[in-house]
Amino acid sequence: MIAIFEMKPLWRLLGLLMACGPAATAQYWQGVATGNYAGTQGMYLNPAAVADSRLKAYVHLAGYENYLYNNYLAWAAPYAVVGLLTNTVSNSHRNADGKIMFRNDYLGETLNGRRKHLRAGAELRGPALLYTLGDRHAVAVGSRVRAGLALSHTSESVARLLRYGTAQEEFISPQAFGQGFEANATGLLEVSATYGRVWLDNDEHFFKWGFTLKRLIGVAQNHLHAQGIDYELQRTGDILLTSVSAKYGFTSSAALSGFRPTPAWLLGSAPAGSGWAADAGLVYEYRPEVRKYTYREKGQVRRDASRNKYLYRVSVSLLDVGGLQFRNPALVSHYFVQRSNQTLTKNAFGGVSNPQQLEAAINQTLNVSESENQRRFWMHMPLTLQTSFDYQVREKWYVNVLWLHNFIPNSKITQSMPSQVAVVPRYERRWLEVSVPISLLDNYSRLGLGLAARLGPVYVGTEHLTGLLSLGRPKGIEFYAGAYIPVFRRAPQSPLQCLPQHQDRRGLFGFLKKRH
Repeated sequence: MIAIFEMKPLWRLLGLLMACGPAATAQYWQGVATGNYAGTQGMYLNPAAVADSRLKAYVHLAGYENYLYNNYLAWAAPYAVVGLLTNTVSNSHRNADGKIMFRNDYLGETLNGRRKHLRAGAELRGPALLYTLGDRHAVAVGSRVRAGLALSHTSESVARLLRYGTAQEEFISPQAFGQGFEANATGLLEVSATYGRVWLDNDEHFFKWGFTLKRLIGVAQNHLHAQGIDYELQRTGDILLTSVSAKYGFTSSAALSGFRPTPAWLLGSAPAGSGWAADAGLVYEYRPEVRKYTYREKGQVRRDASRNKYLYRVSVSLLDVGGLQFRNPALVSHYFVQRSNQTLTKNAFGGVSNPQQLEAAINQTLNVSESENQRRFWMHMPLTLQTSFDYQVREKWYVNVLWLHNFIPNSKITQSMPSQVAVVPRYERRWLEVSVPISLLDNYSRLGLGLAARLGPVYVGTEHLTGLLSLGRPKGIEFYAGAYIPVFRRAPQSPLQCLPQHQDRRGLFGFLKKRH
């Protein structure tokens, strides 16, 4: 079995950080979230999206996403990642027991002296409901589980230690100075309520805003930040830590097993961590031909709610403002220590299988006493700025430019959300949508070509198709899928009675050519 999955001493520590949380934060599902039929998917990018929707109601049933990116190990196996995930690898790459073979050289190293990072995430979007209240108001409720791991600012020497352990001395430096890494693994439950409202409808110029309030429950948070690491490899295979500064904390496995989906549990002090967060957003649409979608009904001027009316749309939002306090003393531990001349033995983490055992192993290695346990810590949510520009090239054809920038570094105790920028061309109709996201992912460091589709009541997509199919030597994969029930808004029941046209104007972005 490949060494990265073997329980070598240091890799076991990292693996336990991952396993102590709900294994493997998420992307933004940009292939299905930027369109006009996104429903509750759109509110995770901008809560204003729920107002003036093409949907009278949208019932989200379930959706799941998983992704992993890194800049250290590249896929070099003779079969695709999707084959490994679906167990469809051919017999020529299986052993006598029928198990898929995976050798050390199936993951190639990138050795360039630069810091290494790995980000893995999973998101389960549960039941959610959007409902439109007339022409100016809409509400939505949502639920999701967000889990993630981020290993960042990892020196190359430490990265090789994490991969190989001390058993293969030829792959690691005999000594190193000023090394470090930061690891965060988080799992949290989110329940949200969203309100969206049309702010101004002045013919060509249209504004709407939205706000989301989120209740957050932290069911797992494990972190280990170590900097200033000086070490020497001993002849015995042990490692002498001549200097180290570390911040680390854990939540007990009882925090997850004790989960109770009751109002008292969600709003009380029983969870390991809890807190609040909010999203706020604004959308502007320029509608030069709005009179084509305007009619009178019972003496009132109305818009055709079933049609998109803009030439272009500008969206701005601030996401995940807030955080969680982990302070249940029965479930939470937190330490900040500085040590010198401590020995990390080859068997330091042997037999460790839960957070409490891992905490005890680290404390024993660094000679840390219980009196240094602070029993509480604060976790930042991944504060993110979202901006997008959506242009209607022609009827049913659009191009979206999406930018998401995260402001919280992984040096904080946080759930990492990598920054990205994307161009998303799409074709959309009520029951059919196809988009091809072209992105700079992983904090603008990796080009991704994606493909997503919404067909009837289901959607599927990926923002990294080449990684999923193992084209080239990819360093990441990503995919998502889900199901929903839409109820579309109806066109006017009476014939349209067009109102007098106003003089054509080009809105806030006059440099764009107006359609005819």
